[in-house]
Amino acid sequence: MIYLHTFLYYTVFSSIVLFYGIGLSQISVSGERRQNQIIFFFKTMLSIFLTAILTYLVVAFILVPLALVEIFPVICLLIFITINSFTEGLVRLTTGTATTEFAVSFLIVLLSIFQSDTILDTMVICLSCICGFLVLVPFVRVLRNRLVMNGRFYFEKYICMLFVFLAVLLMIISVFDITWLNGGMIK
Repeated sequence: MIYLHTFLYYTVFSSIVLFYGIGLSQISVSGERRQNQIIFFFKTMLSIFLTAILTYLVVAFILVPLALVEIFPVICLLIFITINSFTEGLVRLTTGTATTEFAVSFLIVLLSIFQSDTILDTMVICLSCICGFLVLVPFVRVLRNRLVMNGRFYFEKYICMLFVFLAVLLMIISVFDITWLNGGMIK
């Protein structure tokens, strides 16, 4: 039950896009990449999960006993670059498409490692951060489609309306008292 609470907390109430700002630039152009989204999604998830698992294991079994936890972001970066390059190479060889993405995936891994106690908790936080990002994409697409006028797209108007929409959504989410959802963070 605690994992369900963690999943709900990081998916809805502590959305990585709204509260942390991770992927805010990516979500503003989310409607432009319709083709190859499934390949991009699976490649990104594979990179995030493998990096999170390996980084957690390195931190828990190597860096903590040696009292070198301060260097874990560098270790995480090296692991992420290796795994992301390998999966990107696999995708390019098999499908011939480029699915490069760095910032959102790496920040999700860092957030999940910082906020977790166990490896299962890390995986749940990774999954919920990805789902929180994916929950917001349809809303942004609807907003984007509503602002298309006469077949012409006004980018400045879209960006302004997007930030107003995200601010209103952030205020609506912030109204609820959800401290009971994630008791592990409070303790």
